[in-house]
Amino acid sequence: MLIGKAPPDAASEGLNEVLPLLRPEDIEPRFRAVAGSDGERRGIRLERLYWDGLGQMSAAGRISTAEIVERTASQFPAGNLASLLRVLSLKWTLGRLTSAQEVAGMDNLKSLINASPSPAIVLTRDKRIQFFNDPFLTMLRQRLRLTDLRMLSNGLTFAIDCQMTEVLEMLQTNRGKTMSIGFSMACGNHAMKGRINLALAPALERSMLVGFIAAF
Repeated sequence: MLIGKAPPDAASEGLNEVLPLLRPEDIEPRFRAVAGSDGERRGIRLERLYWDGLGQMSAAGRISTAEIVERTASQFPAGNLASLLRVLSLKWTLGRLTSAQEVAGMDNLKSLINASPSPAIVLTRDKRIQFFNDPFLTMLRQRLRLTDLRMLSNGLTFAIDCQMTEVLEMLQTNRGKTMSIGFSMACGNHAMKGRINLALAPALERSMLVGFIAAF
């Protein structure tokens, strides 16, 4: 059914998202000459991804890449500067990832749904209901005569009036936007229709949608 654990192939989908394809330009070292505040020029050869990491660090900290290089060199004067900058870039990136995981983890996503006073759900790519809140359950009990929670896994069907992949692509292309679409649910001899407002879920594990029932 639509509520419960993800299907086995979800693991493959998650693996594909975790392991991006490497391109030749990702591993090709790039040479740059960086001048310090004292005028000293340092020739540094790093892969593009590390330069990108230092660039993001520079923008976030509002300091120049040259300052980052100079401060790193001053911490370990006898160290291999290129290696130090690789470690620094990766350490900074991992720190940002940890912060993002705290915000976009499953526990926080579930709490966001539970904080909504209106019926709300989280949908996976294959239209499985990953999370739902108490107002959603109350709606099911009233409209679909749901008397046993086991019916959520064995008898409930849920559908939206558009392909899930199309909705995900549209919202991923138009970040910050939402989409209002029709939905239908049925359980046994009871059915209901309405509209749901969809937005990209703040989740890192895999692509999901947050849905707020707007009318039923």
